[in-house]
Amino acid sequence: MKKEISRRSFLKGTAAGALTLACAGIAGGAAAEAADNGITWDAEYDVVVLGYGGAGANAAVAAYEKGAKVLLTDKAPAGLEGGNTMASGQFIMSTDDPEQLYIYLTTLMGKFNNWDGEAVRAYCEGCAGNYEWMTKVLGGDPEIICPTYPTVEKAADETTTNGWFETDNPYGIGRKGYVYRWQEFPEYESGKHCWCLTASGGRFDRSYYDLCQKAVQARPEIDVWSAAPGKKLLTDAKGAVIGCVIEKDGKLLNVKANGGVVLATGGFEHNKEMVSSYLQQPYVHQRGGVYNDGDGIKMATAVGADLWHMSNSAGFSWTYKNPNLSTVGLGGPSATLGVIVGLGGSRFMNEAAENRHGRIDIGGRWISTPMPLPSYVVHDADQLATKFMSTFSDGYVDEIASGEVLTGNTLEELAEAIRQSNGGKDAPDFDTEKFVASINAYNKRYDAGEDADYGRPFSTMKPVKTGPFYAVKIGPTYFNTMGGPRRNKYAQVINVEGYPIEGLFSAGELGSIFCDMYNGSGNLGETMVFGRYAGENAALRAKGEFQGETKPVTTWQGEEEEVAQVTTVTGTYKDGVYEGTGTGFGGAINVAVTIEGGKIAKVEVLSHKETPNIGGVAMESYCTSVVETQGVEIDAVASASNTLKGFQAAVNDALSKAIE
Repeated sequence: MKKEISRRSFLKGTAAGALTLACAGIAGGAAAEAADNGITWDAEYDVVVLGYGGAGANAAVAAYEKGAKVLLTDKAPAGLEGGNTMASGQFIMSTDDPEQLYIYLTTLMGKFNNWDGEAVRAYCEGCAGNYEWMTKVLGGDPEIICPTYPTVEKAADETTTNGWFETDNPYGIGRKGYVYRWQEFPEYESGKHCWCLTASGGRFDRSYYDLCQKAVQARPEIDVWSAAPGKKLLTDAKGAVIGCVIEKDGKLLNVKANGGVVLATGGFEHNKEMVSSYLQQPYVHQRGGVYNDGDGIKMATAVGADLWHMSNSAGFSWTYKNPNLSTVGLGGPSATLGVIVGLGGSRFMNEAAENRHGRIDIGGRWISTPMPLPSYVVHDADQLATKFMSTFSDGYVDEIASGEVLTGNTLEELAEAIRQSNGGKDAPDFDTEKFVASINAYNKRYDAGEDADYGRPFSTMKPVKTGPFYAVKIGPTYFNTMGGPRRNKYAQVINVEGYPIEGLFSAGELGSIFCDMYNGSGNLGETMVFGRYAGENAALRAKGEFQGETKPVTTWQGEEEEVAQVTTVTGTYKDGVYEGTGTGFGGAINVAVTIEGGKIAKVEVLSHKETPNIGGVAMESYCTSVVETQGVEIDAVASASNTLKGFQAAVNDALSKAIE
């Protein structure tokens, strides 16, 4: 859909020189007096970055490279920073063709329409520059950093070495690279251009985060505060962000940010209330981000930021959480040991279903894995040798004693044990009859050699027939959340009216561009691309050189209803004013058409019942277009196609009365 967005420079902030601060950034114990809303500043920087994960590190380095005085803070104590970047698979999205990557990623948006095409395109273009950034700025080894990932069939002219495609290096530095394309949805041809980078050639080894951290440490002029969470954004009288409040050593400090504040605080994985409110899960066992409490979301909304993608996450998948609070994602034998039953006692899914970052194929759509909680993996005595977890004791003796494993000599006894664990016989949820019938039905499918109910591959099926029987409680886990303040292509945070908030930027998973299906490496790609954009633009703003948006950004990307071409009622028009009526989205639309000299001189909407900020706004442009084009053959404004139909009918009705 065509978008009309004008570009004008922001009101340029004063690039005040940074104060000479003590090593921690505090002005020698004496506060600097500022005129901004009477705020007393304790420290002053060009750019303040909140959050020291991959996004924050890239933002700090990018701002520094543009000549900015930078403060980088994190909520976690020293040594525990890094958020989800540190705990992730360490793959960073890349591409050899930004246009094809754009097609691929926008296809993954599915039927959703709440995304910004220009922001996604800027991301794809940034991905093409990630290799150079990693090698030339972050200091990664160019002989190790290369595109990676599985799933695409090998082309006839490609040779492989240990599963990697040997290809000419797309970055033009004259060496061969071994390419494993990360195309999580191979059914889309454009996904062949979704590649990724790795700092070490390995995975889940924190190598990318280590690279980011070393890049910060190599620039000692970047001040780093640990155990120093951002608490509040500070604004001037016009609503522009001019600094923030940071808690450090038990004190609340007002820190000025001449160019802006970059929010890189991660998601809300550790905030149970937000998880319940936005993800419709009573609980989730997180893998990382133990300091990700949604602080950036709270700070941003307090200054009017709009939120998007709050219900989206890189999850869910099944996990087992033991009493020692360790979380283990189900895989290998534990995932297909027996069957999974839900809260009501029945089986409800293909236990061996392919999981693409928390989504499984249901009805032809990749949607979040259904998780009735609590759920249980149920298996029989014949599977004891395999064990649910390799760390379990022989015969589950210890786990049965601790209550981690429930057991019964019969299915009925196991059902009763499950009921007792959920509150006893009066617990209404777990249905013994449904449970027994469901297990027996599964066994019949096994005997028939085909799971006709849920399509589980027979090779993964294990019968559940031999007592005693065992049940282990499982629940959801995920990698990270995606929601947060909406951002544009410059990494600016957008307010509820669609305008950028001056002086406020974001990066990383906080307000991710992904609104539906997600391809692995995408979020770490956002730490690098939008971290880079946010840091650079905040630094430029401190110099008065930032060129950003000042008008509302339209994010509607959905499929518009096709509007049938309507032709104008033609003839010889008599001068005068004629009224006409049509039916729009909300009801009757009444217009007055003025004819002067036989031509349409003016169109005025007399009354309507359209949505004020959609159809009501659209009709203003429709009136102008009719006069300019002398007809009703005009394009619909986004989401106002029914309004256009009614407006066209009303104008034609009026014109029909003007024909001599």
